[in-house]
Amino acid sequence: MFKSLALAISAVTLASAAAADPAGPEDVVALLQSMDSTNIATEWLDDATVRIDANREGYNFTFRLMDCNAEERCVSNMLFATFDMPGAPDIDDYIKINEYNDNYPFGRAFLISSESDEDGYVIGVDYAFITADENKIGEEEVKFFFVILNSFVSHMQEEG
Repeated sequence: MFKSLALAISAVTLASAAAADPAGPEDVVALLQSMDSTNIATEWLDDATVRIDANREGYNFTFRLMDCNAEERCVSNMLFATFDMPGAPDIDDYIKINEYNDNYPFGRAFLISSESDEDGYVIGVDYAFITADENKIGEEEVKFFFVILNSFVSHMQEEG
């Protein structure tokens, strides 16, 4: 009885380990293509990090795969989109970003100020997740990121 239970648990553990195989860049590119993303470009930033830029639903976004091994399987993932803003950020910009982070439990909004007031600044939102254990990269993660992105855009366009 206990031997059968142990064998069943081992089989389930091995099956879930196989199903949780971290994704590689080619998997992400195929996923994005199947979801009608366009202008997909892949760039290895170093031996363990790859950046995949794409466009979907009128937004440019990036899928960053990190902690990649020699087989190009990656376990840390981040989706993000940024928007260039003219001029210098003011206190209202920082308040709006902080309000988003306080009121929306998923995603993280950020503001990156340039060194020069004339260069402008960047605002954006990201969503990070790990593809270890039972997590996998799939349509759900990309769709969820677009829910986050749309909530961010709506929030930033609200008055007051």
